[in-house]
Amino acid sequence: MGEFLPQYPRLTLEVFHAFRDERPKEEKWELIDGVPMMMPPPSLIHQRIAKNIAAMLDACLVVSQPQWISDHEIGVLLPDDEKYNPEPDVTVIDVAIGLDQIYAERFYFVAEVLSNSDRPERRAGSDEPAALGAKIGYYQRHEHCRGIIVVRQDRIEADLHVRVPGGWQLRELRSPADTIVIPDIGSIGLLSDLYRHTPLFPKSG
Repeated sequence: MGEFLPQYPRLTLEVFHAFRDERPKEEKWELIDGVPMMMPPPSLIHQRIAKNIAAMLDACLVVSQPQWISDHEIGVLLPDDEKYNPEPDVTVIDVAIGLDQIYAERFYFVAEVLSNSDRPERRAGSDEPAALGAKIGYYQRHEHCRGIIVVRQDRIEADLHVRVPGGWQLRELRSPADTIVIPDIGSIGLLSDLYRHTPLFPKSG
């Protein structure tokens, strides 16, 4: 996650896209609750974890939901919402896409890998960083989203938000042997599997 830029006023999507298009191409920007945020360059371990998540999802989706697929770093944009244009690390969307489609307007699962540069800002009554909490709330408002996973890159730990009848449930994954189960997708593997090929992956024996 990046930093809020308080010097900028709340922007509409149109103004944000114009602002972003004028920035250097190597910069990655998201609009979170009307605030433009520049995301830090991802670390290698961040990229490995995101790649593992996508591979685990796709291995499960080919059996449970072959009409869905995971994509890496694509923007999501819900109709009639002028305050958000995030880009999750991994997003499950429909296999079928338009020839000139830029953003996903329907998504079923998202993954965010926390960067070491996350600010310690908090929302009142929440343990989530302010920007992350806003993004989770945005994803949860999407009627098709079944789950959200927030993964630490400095230790084996993740928070899995899953849609249940009547709302959402938080499942704290703290043991490497914890199973990641996503509604309508199924079990994609163990928490430890997210860290394969990183220094955090548990050594056997």
